[in-house]
Amino acid sequence: MRLASNRFAFLTAVLKAREAKGVDRDTLEEIILRAGSMAEAVDFMKDTDLGGFLAEYGAASFDEMDDLLWKYLGRYFGRIRKLRPDPSVVRLIERYLHRYDVANIISALRAAVFQRPAHMIPVGTLFDQGLLNDLSRVQSPGEAVSVIVMGGMAEYAEPIRRTTEIDRRSLRQVEKGLDQLYLQKLRETLQNMDDHEILLRAHGIILDYQILGMILRAAGSGAASAVDGGGAVSGGYLLTPDMVREFAGLKAAEIAAMLEETPYHAMVQEIARQIEQQGAYVIDRIMDSDLIMRIRELLSPRPLSPCAVLWHLIFKEYEVRSVRVALKAMEDRLPPGEVKDYLVVGL
Repeated sequence: MRLASNRFAFLTAVLKAREAKGVDRDTLEEIILRAGSMAEAVDFMKDTDLGGFLAEYGAASFDEMDDLLWKYLGRYFGRIRKLRPDPSVVRLIERYLHRYDVANIISALRAAVFQRPAHMIPVGTLFDQGLLNDLSRVQSPGEAVSVIVMGGMAEYAEPIRRTTEIDRRSLRQVEKGLDQLYLQKLRETLQNMDDHEILLRAHGIILDYQILGMILRAAGSGAASAVDGGGAVSGGYLLTPDMVREFAGLKAAEIAAMLEETPYHAMVQEIARQIEQQGAYVIDRIMDSDLIMRIRELLSPRPLSPCAVLWHLIFKEYEVRSVRVALKAMEDRLPPGEVKDYLVVGL
């Protein structure tokens, strides 16, 4: 194992300080319980980095706030890059944020197929290159490829080049190809970094949770026999495509029993218990909290390492996601008891 170096010391010290300025769970619960407007919600967050950003704009609706939250995330990661971190960290951040490029590409292709407006997230390389408007207007595979190549992301054009026309049938294959390519490229980036064994383990665990989510949602909807084992990307920490195929046709409780010797057993067992009472919506609620806790325990304790950087990227994403949940719940006047378990910041 290549040992972590003190060249990460300054950056990770800054990131730890910024985590302390994050929006904690207590603040989010206060927003849900007491805020009557977006302005009041922002006031509850006034002592946080995110709250300071939002206070500059005075957004009045959730849609306006939603757009600002994603803009904040993009600018925040840009601020990290301006700290001139080790080149390997810059590569990690850029590669990790390609997840948003992939999401935007998929959104654009879906918009073309279903003839509806594309929802673009203002984060990622294509956003940095000023190409999101062009991407949102594509109407064919060729147009999408042109925009992606123009943005310096030619490798992500390959899954699209394999089809001559995007329709509902081919869209699923293109989406799968893009997701698999992103995961493969992220793994390659992590493989060449300090502490790569731990980074790859974290990557594998995240992939395991994605696969488990797919399996459990299929089981919860009564379509477990339709689980596509071939669609499970190889390289998970514990789960393989062969294991996924074994889960086809099983109920959640049966899946939990097959995972008895794994760290995921208790989580899936709890999902199996609650899914009978509350429905499939409990899957993401339980899995998100369990995943963030597991990843934090693995990555956060290594301050002189890119592990701390990867953890911080994940932390900020979950912070923004939890704030979105709280603001939407506040606007829609949802019962606090139905919402607070989706708030995972601060675990």
